[in-house]
Amino acid sequence: MTSPLPDSWESLPALATVLDPGRLTELFGHELGGPLRTSHLRYKPGVSVVARVDVGTTGSVHWVAAYAPAGNGRDKLEKVLDRAAREEHGRAAPVLVADLPGRTGHRLAVGTVGTDPALRGALAVLGPEQAAGLGRPGDPARLLRYNPRRRAVLTGPDDDGPGPVTKLTAGPAPADPLLLTRLAAAGLRVLAPVPVPGLPVSPHVLQYPWFGDGDLAAHAAAPDGPGHGGPVLAAAAAAGAALAELHVRGPSLLGSARVGAPLDVDRKLQSLAADLAALDPRSAARCADAGRAVAEALAGRAGAAARLLHGDFSADQVLVRRTRRPGAPELRLADLDRVRTGAAADDLGGFLAVELLAAETLGTGAGQALAGPDELPLTGALLRGYGSGAALPPWSEILAWAAFHVLARSMEPFRSTAADWRERTDQRLTLAERLMAQAGRAPVAAPSVVLGAARTGRMRAGADRVHVPDAGQVGAGADPARAPDAHPAHVREAGPARIPESVPDADGRPLRVRRAWPADCLRIVLELEDEHGRVRAGEATPGPGRSWTVRVLPHGEDPRLPGLGAAVEAGGRVVVHRHRRRAVVGTPDRFVKFLARGRAPRVAERSDRLHGLGAAAGFAVPAVLARAEDRVEFSVLPGRSLHELGAAGQADAYRAAWEQWARCWPALATAVPGVELPEHAAEDEARTLARWAGHLEAFPGLLEAPPGAAAALARRIGEELSALPAARRTRVVLHRDLHDKQLLFDGARLGLLDFDTAALGEPELDLANLSVHLELRAAQGLLDPALRAAGQEAVTVVSRALGADPARLALHAEATRLRLACVYAFRPQGRGVAQDLLDGLRS
Repeated sequence: MTSPLPDSWESLPALATVLDPGRLTELFGHELGGPLRTSHLRYKPGVSVVARVDVGTTGSVHWVAAYAPAGNGRDKLEKVLDRAAREEHGRAAPVLVADLPGRTGHRLAVGTVGTDPALRGALAVLGPEQAAGLGRPGDPARLLRYNPRRRAVLTGPDDDGPGPVTKLTAGPAPADPLLLTRLAAAGLRVLAPVPVPGLPVSPHVLQYPWFGDGDLAAHAAAPDGPGHGGPVLAAAAAAGAALAELHVRGPSLLGSARVGAPLDVDRKLQSLAADLAALDPRSAARCADAGRAVAEALAGRAGAAARLLHGDFSADQVLVRRTRRPGAPELRLADLDRVRTGAAADDLGGFLAVELLAAETLGTGAGQALAGPDELPLTGALLRGYGSGAALPPWSEILAWAAFHVLARSMEPFRSTAADWRERTDQRLTLAERLMAQAGRAPVAAPSVVLGAARTGRMRAGADRVHVPDAGQVGAGADPARAPDAHPAHVREAGPARIPESVPDADGRPLRVRRAWPADCLRIVLELEDEHGRVRAGEATPGPGRSWTVRVLPHGEDPRLPGLGAAVEAGGRVVVHRHRRRAVVGTPDRFVKFLARGRAPRVAERSDRLHGLGAAAGFAVPAVLARAEDRVEFSVLPGRSLHELGAAGQADAYRAAWEQWARCWPALATAVPGVELPEHAAEDEARTLARWAGHLEAFPGLLEAPPGAAAALARRIGEELSALPAARRTRVVLHRDLHDKQLLFDGARLGLLDFDTAALGEPELDLANLSVHLELRAAQGLLDPALRAAGQEAVTVVSRALGADPARLALHAEATRLRLACVYAFRPQGRGVAQDLLDGLRS
């Protein structure tokens, strides 16, 4: 891995400590109460560095700063210390200071949010107690965001729900409150500040009412997000209509309000390249070249249209209130701090850029060349809504503005203190270059947006593909997935692109690749097995000349799954480990499923209720033994999976298990859930299929097929799936990942696992998935034809019992074959069957 230090770091040696969590913890961790992590970094070479500090064990928030001892840097630090030593906000609040080892005169200072020198005026408005408690454990005023020396956002306690949101800024509030109030009063869906009794009027402090139950980005990232259509895409379309209204009606409501001028694109990008030059001159040269192309493409457009822009538009700036009432969801456009005039494509391109950068997190998998917006579910829905209220700008212009906004975020990996910020910066520059190449080929006309089955443009041989960088680059903190202890190595493959069958560990010993998944267009997530049979996690990035750059995490470690290490140290056995996403650890009496923080409660609740339905239908089901924000613990079921029984040729047990499944499944499928389940309609399955086809197209050479062949198949099958009117579709309880490894048999009872993806939808989907997996096992040589026939007979019996449409079942089977072809193409041992599945669909 390349050095995490920028080329100019020697001009301010304290930067090396700020970028190294271990060294910073050595200096201050004991006093602050735990390991430290930095983010929101701002660095002026040879002058100063400021960053946010989070304490891992207590959750407290601080700032860290250092100034060059030459010039007036020493004076600045002394002023900070002098102010903190005095009574601040009614109580003493000292700042911790440490000398930098081996660097005479260089010091680091760490202080609480309440001692932030640039926010002193705003903090004084809050009052002594509230200001002093900000960011500390037990603080009733919950700190939502903190960017040292810039702003803090907090919300107070409220017995009836979340309190108002208070935004504190070092300078006068960038958003003119009079303008926001005027826009809201005119019926535009923007969040306007409200006066609060007892709070002094200050240009540094604004309060907003709490609105909704999350932003659009958070809803999209949820398990029932954009891949499941419905409310999320409806909210994105409504956001597009609200943005069009702001663009069109906003200028007439300006009056004398303060508002930003149109961007000088060329000057902005030149300044960005100059800042980047202090970090990495090579990247700065690429940024400058890409910036010139963007500026040339947008010349004369930035201020051509008198639109009132949001100025920083993305899915996380759209607050959504879920409602059971029919019609468009309630929403507000928030954070109009950069409101300005300019071209409509500026806001639309910004939204597109952020969705591309967040493609993995949102599950869109939008890695293919963007023939149009429909490959990106949120952007496609947003543009559909926008087009209902205003003329859409040309797709080529939206792409060029997206390239601008990607470049504008090219320093985010460094500012988030990611150890591999150079690699990630390069990924963003590549994305901007590819967007500009695509803009040059795009029609100079408004995009045609269809919301239904996702359309995937046919890819020409040699066509540029938009490489989507790691979604972990987006956000405030350092990306824990790119852990500094992850071992980098290089693997070179001969011939066409293939997923490597093995990769070396830190000592050069081979690790067998068990499974692999596309994380985005630049990264493959690997599940590995070492010589001791232990499961490991890693990732691979394709490089030049059919090579791969591979990173392997130590056994039982994943910074995104912090509880995993302790479970392994306690004797647990890692059964599954999908890097950054999930891991399953087995113990003698339970299986512990680790998930990204915040996802586990929903899985636990759904599993609890649906496992009850399974038990009522006659299945043995694991009980939820415990739950937390990042894990769910399940009881252990006896027995062997049908996959194992079939591969071992245990004919009697295998047949008995399928007979029991045929008796129990109809009762489960037709049960009343008793809990709200997401809808998984044919259109959602079409989008899933298009996404997987896009993954396959993004890594040409994995299978032998003309460019665009998989995308064309996905489009054809998706259109046929969506053609049946919704009123004619049967709805039952779906498992959505039903196959022979999810069914366990102990000779008496059949067990059923994993309700994580349960939904309501067509019965043919689960039945087709089972049927095609039986085909797959036979093709893999793992299932005798007679046993396959026994399993297929059970599927046929259940199909009749549920009244499944044979033609519909055959269509879902086609969709399953294509999806499995794409999935198994990423597994070294599965490429042969994947090729056969794809060839069977193309013949």
